[in-house]
Amino acid sequence: MNDEQKYIKIVGATTNNLKYVSVKIPKNKITIFTGVSGSGKSSLVFETIAQEAGRQLNETYSKFVQNFLPNYTRPDVEAIENLALSIIIDQKRIGGNSRSTLGTIIDIQPLLRVLFSRVASPCAGPAFYYSFNEQHGMCKTCQGIGKIITLDLDKALDQNKSLNEGAILLSGYGVGTYLWKTYATSGFFDLGKH
Repeated sequence: MNDEQKYIKIVGATTNNLKYVSVKIPKNKITIFTGVSGSGKSSLVFETIAQEAGRQLNETYSKFVQNFLPNYTRPDVEAIENLALSIIIDQKRIGGNSRSTLGTIIDIQPLLRVLFSRVASPCAGPAFYYSFNEQHGMCKTCQGIGKIITLDLDKALDQNKSLNEGAILLSGYGVGTYLWKTYATSGFFDLGKH
């Protein structure tokens, strides 16, 4: 690979706030884009580089398959050279599911499970034995989440107060709230008892 092929070269990018930006981004390195809000970081990364990578990837499929894929238009740029397949992880927060990982988001985890089931030594068994989401593959202590979650009763309850006085310290359980009423109206608790 010659020196020029070691870089993704962008010439004349004009997406959104970009004003004919030209830049060379090193390949096989972690590159961080920083700058003030509105300076064009997202425009360069997501709407120029990622969009062109997606467009080029889609062009490798037949027209029939392309009808089912996202439609990527050519970004506002004079030229992009030496662009390889890109995996884009969006800026948006991943959903609240604690079992979501980079491997599950980009769908590589099932492939890794198959690989480990075929070549691991010693072998744990079939592919699903290598999944932290399956009972056979998950850690018995953390249930496949990667950390142990327990309730700290001292932070959840003030045992010197009654329910009517605000014994439940958890957020959203203040006296009179909907969540508090689920306990208060259940008939299982004496609301004035400490």
